[in-house]
Amino acid sequence: MHKKLNKKLALKIYEKEKIKDIQRKKSVRREIRLMKRISHPNIATLYEAIETEDQVILVLEYVPGGSTHGFLKSKPHRRM
Repeated sequence: MHKKLNKKLALKIYEKEKIKDIQRKKSVRREIRLMKRISHPNIATLYEAIETEDQVILVLEYVPGGSTHGFLKSKPHRRM
């Protein structure tokens, strides 16, 4: 039986059609590998990585306030 999560979830979906480039594939694999190892209160938790025929889906802890990418785009020189 599955445990009931009392947290909101977010899905990050990569379309395989868009990540055909070998460097992009490596980047997605690296992201998954690192997210599985990280446990920090200020970093969203990766609960599951699911691969289908057409997609790679990351099931993450939901964090309000927008994406990190959007945050960085709003900053000068795109740095924190």
